[in-house]
Order: sequence, then C-alpha cells, then structure tokens
Amino acid sequence: MAISMMSSFAMAFYTRLLLPVNQPIFYLIPLVIGLCIGWKFGAMIKAPASLNGIYNGAIGGIMGMMFGAVLQNPALCKIPIETEAMIAENMYILAVFIACLHALVCQLVRYSFRV
Repeated sequence: MAISMMSSFAMAFYTRLLLPVNQPIFYLIPLVIGLCIGWKFGAMIKAPASLNGIYNGAIGGIMGMMFGAVLQNPALCKIPIETEAMIAENMYILAVFIACLHALVCQLVRYSFRV
C-alpha cells in the first residue's frame, strides 16, 4: 500500500508541476498515472491486493495533483504568500523532500521483500 500511494503521489505531484496550468485534459493525467502505478504494484501479490493498489494509486494521484495545484497557487486555500520567490522556494524545497521521501519508501519496501 505504501509504495503505490507514495509513487503515485510523487509522479502526480511532479506531473502537475511540469505541465501547463490551465489545460483541462491535464487534470486526468495524474489520476491515470496513479491508477496504473497502483494496478502494477497491486498485481504483484493477489487479486484483492490489486483492488487495494488501484484505490491507493488513485488516491495518491489525486492528492499529488491537489498538492501541486495548491503549491503553485496558495490562494486556492487562502494561504497568505508574500512573493513569487517564496512560492518558487517552497516548490523546490517540497519537490526535493518528496523525492527523498519516495526514495526512503522504496528502500523500505525493497528491504521488506528481502527479509
């Protein structure tokens, strides 16, 4: 569950930051990526786990998309932000943090498969 959620969250977050802002078709891409990631990781175990993986992948994709949207425009949640430089700095810091968190979760899952 952890790897499908974190992988789809990270991929949706990065997709949201990299793609143009006001294109309606790009709202479905992170969700589809999350579904595919969840299905792949869920299919590694058994059929009931596949459904759980799809669910966690979709939720991770939606969360990553929303987090990226709020990070680009904090006024969506009425978060006071002072300058554009502060928004850019927050994007860089959180993008690096999510990359490190994703690497940590991947290492923990790989370790659990070995043990």
